[in-house]
Amino acid sequence: MDENRANNYADFEDRFTSLGESEMAMFRFLLDRPAGVILTVGTDKMLAELLEREGLVTREPGDKVIIPDEVRAAYEEVHSDELTLRWRKRNWMYKCIEAGKYLYGVMTYDVLKSLFALRYPGADIVEVMELFDSTPLYYQWFTERDGKLVLNGFEKDDYYKYLEQQVQGDIPFYVPTVEEVEDLYEQGSLISRESHQKLKEFIEKTFGCGSDMAALKVHDLYETVNNHMRVNDAVESFIRGGSGRDDEADDLFEFGSDEERFRFTELYIDMSRDCRIRDNRGHDYYEMVAIMSLKNSGSPAVKSSAPVKRVKIGRNDPCPCGSGKKYKNCCGRS
Repeated sequence: MDENRANNYADFEDRFTSLGESEMAMFRFLLDRPAGVILTVGTDKMLAELLEREGLVTREPGDKVIIPDEVRAAYEEVHSDELTLRWRKRNWMYKCIEAGKYLYGVMTYDVLKSLFALRYPGADIVEVMELFDSTPLYYQWFTERDGKLVLNGFEKDDYYKYLEQQVQGDIPFYVPTVEEVEDLYEQGSLISRESHQKLKEFIEKTFGCGSDMAALKVHDLYETVNNHMRVNDAVESFIRGGSGRDDEADDLFEFGSDEERFRFTELYIDMSRDCRIRDNRGHDYYEMVAIMSLKNSGSPAVKSSAPVKRVKIGRNDPCPCGSGKKYKNCCGRS
């Protein structure tokens, strides 16, 4: 094989292995249709556009999408078990980076390696960093600062230093499960957790929206917790967010009664305490209670994994948002 041809195939290898799972599924769908196909579904068109940007498909008259003969030939030439494994590793790296976006404001390379090792324990740091450095632009949530990976935006005014030194201290990094990494990548929240699922189901039932829209709203609420939004403000942002679709009224998420609003607030607070947030290096509220108890007591009998009883908030209890008011007069107020 001459050098130019080898370089051309190497370029195709990189393009193939950089595809996300949905993009690869679309590419394989088109591979089975040599005459091309006219795509009518919006998400399919979007995937085809992504493949077109990579130079893997072309559009013909009548909006027909087709894989050119040279791309087919290149894929047949380079396709192998080794290439498939590399593609899978790159896609797992995308998921690790996405999880890190929700769990850590700043992380070490070893933490990234720990995330990657959940699925590929034999990978060394060289391979991990090569995969990290070769991720597409839309997955590059972190930049290097002081030998660490800092979430984009957190490098401004050295906020990441404040986060490490003044907020996190010596809190250990939480390494999520594979299921949690998948959840954060696919949903942007921990839908596998009971409290997140209950909130999602309440939104579906109360506002008559679909599962995907409800999951998107839970994702938005998850971000309000990560961004330190007060409970009442988070509830108001949920209402103002509307459906996110141009063909529906903005009041889709208006509460029909005080009871609905109160129940939503309860479910939001339960969900927020189950969130894994950046300030806690990925730990949730209950795990932080256990960690701080251990640090304050110094007793080995207290473990970070010890279960903590979830306490129902009474209307006359102090509001958990820290305002000093009773719950019924603050976040529990209609």
